[in-house]
Amino acid sequence: MKGRIIAGVFVALVANGGASCLGAAQRYNGDAYDLDSGALLYRESHYLFAADATAQHLVLYRCADGRPFARKLLRDDGNAQAPDFDMADARIDYREGVRRRGDKREVYVQRSLETPEQAELLAMPADGVIDAGFDEYVRRHWDALAAGATLTLPFLVPSKRLFYSFKLAKVENAVNPSLLTIRLSLGAWYAFLLPHIDVAYDRASRRLLNYSGVSNIRDDARKNYNVRIEFPIAPVPATSEQVAAAAAEALTGSCAVVHADTAVPAGGQ
Repeated sequence: MKGRIIAGVFVALVANGGASCLGAAQRYNGDAYDLDSGALLYRESHYLFAADATAQHLVLYRCADGRPFARKLLRDDGNAQAPDFDMADARIDYREGVRRRGDKREVYVQRSLETPEQAELLAMPADGVIDAGFDEYVRRHWDALAAGATLTLPFLVPSKRLFYSFKLAKVENAVNPSLLTIRLSLGAWYAFLLPHIDVAYDRASRRLLNYSGVSNIRDDARKNYNVRIEFPIAPVPATSEQVAAAAAEALTGSCAVVHADTAVPAGGQ
């Protein structure tokens, strides 16, 4: 039941009056593996589209067997590197996001059905980054990063409801110079609290190929996974019906991990 309620909320957010308002869409997939064991933890189905002239990004997180357990919707209404978003994980009843409250914005988190939602007004720092807006930040600063510059950016950690200062710089890759690998790490004395994140792009197309580091998806103990996410296939066209179906599909409350020797990549499915 809770999965169907969550799905209903996302249908309203995506459709905003019906699937007919959706613009041309694209989709792509990712496979998330445990950094240590190589086990397939979950899959990601991404949909990029426009609804009422607003760029949106819907992510459906699936168990290894394909059943969806979490969903996220990002909405760009003026600043692509700091979008509003809503995320819900039905396995652990976890919710977080950034939303509008009149002419203000607030960041919220609800850690379980038994705990109250925590929400605070969002004070946006200059050049602040929110969630998948990181990809837009990289694109905006591509030339500087490729040239070897080290940048500092404020990145929102929704669970803490705070922006933290991170450093961003390329990692030299002598093995595969066709890749531009960007490392995100905390830029303060408490950097030891969070391992770095590496994100690799194809230099020619600037397409995201893989992500390695802490995930926004949590295990049953509500501890963030450490993952390697592979994005093997470039985006392909998607229909409005596919987007609407991804928004409407009910979420399951549990998943099973697939071990490395039995995992089958999702590829372009």
